[in-house]
Amino acid sequence: MNLFVPVHKNDQLISYSALKVSAVILSTAFCSSKTQYPLTIDELSNISKRAAEMNLPWYLSVNRMILQSEWSTFKNEIQQIITYHPTGFIVSDLGVMHYLKKNYPNQKIVLQTDTTITNVQDVEILLSLGVDFVALARELTLNEVSEIVKQYGNQVLISGFGYQSMSTSNRPLMSNYFEYIEKDVEFLYKRFTLQEEGRMECYPAIQDNHGFHIFTSSVLENFDEVNMLERIGLNHLIIDSLFIDEETVHTVIETFNKNIPIDVAIAQISSKYPLSKALYYTPTSAVKAVSL
Repeated sequence: MNLFVPVHKNDQLISYSALKVSAVILSTAFCSSKTQYPLTIDELSNISKRAAEMNLPWYLSVNRMILQSEWSTFKNEIQQIITYHPTGFIVSDLGVMHYLKKNYPNQKIVLQTDTTITNVQDVEILLSLGVDFVALARELTLNEVSEIVKQYGNQVLISGFGYQSMSTSNRPLMSNYFEYIEKDVEFLYKRFTLQEEGRMECYPAIQDNHGFHIFTSSVLENFDEVNMLERIGLNHLIIDSLFIDEETVHTVIETFNKNIPIDVAIAQISSKYPLSKALYYTPTSAVKAVSL
C-alpha cells in the first residue's frame, strides 16, 4: 500500500521514511488549507532538499480554491516551488489542475476535492483530463468505494485515517467571534474545540489564512476495510495527521504496513481518540425517523 503522509519538519521526514511511507505532503500558508503547520518557502526548500537526498517523493498540497484575484500570486509561488522538484501536487481546484498539467507536465497530479468525486464516471473523465490519481469523496459508503476500486484501484486513493473535514467557511469566524467578545486571543493555526449546546460531541476546529474549518468529533479508522479494498485493487492511501500526535501516526503507518496487528493498534489509539467508521456503513441519504 502506498501511503501519503503530511510532514512539516525534518525529524518527521526521517522517521516516516524509515517506516516506508511512499510520499510526503508539504504545505505552505498560501497554497494550503486545513493544516496546523504551514511552511515558509525557505522551510519547504530545506525539507524538499532533504527528501531528495532520501529519494522520498514529495507533493505540494494545493487543497483550496484559488480566486482570480490570487492567480498571479499563485503562479509566482508555484514557479519558485517547482525549482525544488516536487514529485507532484495534490489539488482541489480544476482550474489549478489544468494550469499545472499544462505548464508542468512532468509533475503528477492528485485531485482531491473531498466531496464531488462519487462514481466511476467522475474518475474516468478526470483521468482523461490528465489527472494521475483521484481521491474519492469522503461521503461514500464502503460498497460505493468498492465498486470504483474494482475498476480504477491503481488510480484512486482514499483517506485511511484521521479527523474528517465537516464544514468549511471562507469567513474568519473564529477571529470574528473573539472580536465580538472583545478578547485578544492568538487564533491562526490553533486548534479549538467546539461543543454545541445540548450535545455531547466535541468538534475540533481551526482558522487559517483562508477561512474557518470544523472537523468530525471522531477519527476515521478503516484498517479492516483498507485490507479488503487492497485485495480488490486499492493501492493508495492518505493519512490525515491533523490534530493527531506523532506516536499515533507511527502506529497508523505500521498498521497499514501490516507490522502491527489491527486489534493492538485500535486498543492503543482508542485510548487517545474516539474512533468511528465515518460513513462507510451509513449512506449520507440516511435520515433519523421523526415521531409524530
